[in-house]
Amino acid sequence: MRNLSAVALALVAAFAAAQPAAAQYGMDKKPSKNQATPELPRCAQPLGRAAIQEPERRWWTELGLSSPEALLKLFAARSNCLRIVDRGAGLEMRNQEAELGRSGDLRRGSNLGRGQVAAADFFIIPDIANADSNAGGSNVGALAGSFLPGHLGAIAGGVRTKKSEAQALITLVDARTTEQLYVAEGVAKKTDVSFQAGAGGGGWGGFAAAAGGGYASTDIGKVITAAYFNAFVELVNHLQGGAPTGDQVKASAGVQAYSVTQPVTLRATASPKARQVRTFQPGDLVYPTGQKDGVWWEVDDENGNRGWLSSAMISPR
Repeated sequence: MRNLSAVALALVAAFAAAQPAAAQYGMDKKPSKNQATPELPRCAQPLGRAAIQEPERRWWTELGLSSPEALLKLFAARSNCLRIVDRGAGLEMRNQEAELGRSGDLRRGSNLGRGQVAAADFFIIPDIANADSNAGGSNVGALAGSFLPGHLGAIAGGVRTKKSEAQALITLVDARTTEQLYVAEGVAKKTDVSFQAGAGGGGWGGFAAAAGGGYASTDIGKVITAAYFNAFVELVNHLQGGAPTGDQVKASAGVQAYSVTQPVTLRATASPKARQVRTFQPGDLVYPTGQKDGVWWEVDDENGNRGWLSSAMISPR
């Protein structure tokens, strides 16, 4: 076990350099035996915000594990490369606080209300793919979960429970356009990964212990942790290698549509006396161009007609 532990520790360093899958942590069997467990790649500034969505089928329960969401949150926080927006318990608790504010129960100046929730730039989802029939053991691949609506993206793990092998895929998806931006792959095997205690907080072992839920106390949990670690490191290398950041995908998205709230006339210039272009009824859509003159905004309609109207008459959809 000591030799196996030394091999696994050295392999994380090789993986951090984004080598092919065969050289990922938990796969390469020929590293030196004197390297320390490395840290995750670091980002000086977060590259964007991501939301994690659990699949409908909770495949991890069949393996005695908790949701892999905890692993992904730890990877993201420790690397400082992705800021996770909580759409689960965190959002529910925030809404409870907002309701207290609306009822008048919060202290004055609490500054908690509408228009403060940060938008996700990317979507990622933990899921599991079909298992290899040659691996034996429990066929957890039949528990494949669903994608986000519109197949927004998924994290899939092909798990072999008898040999404790896992394949993790992290699909990065643009939250605004639903375009698939990248797929990162991570693989790991029980025979190649150290399962001794104290694997080091900088590598996957420390994350398995921090995530809990069986990831540090079971063989398959440790293998899945290593596979996700490998996939996440590859994803970070991709993001650091010139991929669009959250701000860039936000800027490149289409213009947000606004809905007309009251009957209003579109004018040729920013003046109530300017030539009439057309009229709008409540529910009609307009697309601001970004040009403003006081309360007057320049907009396009759905047919490409351009003009000016009062911003008081429109609202984000």
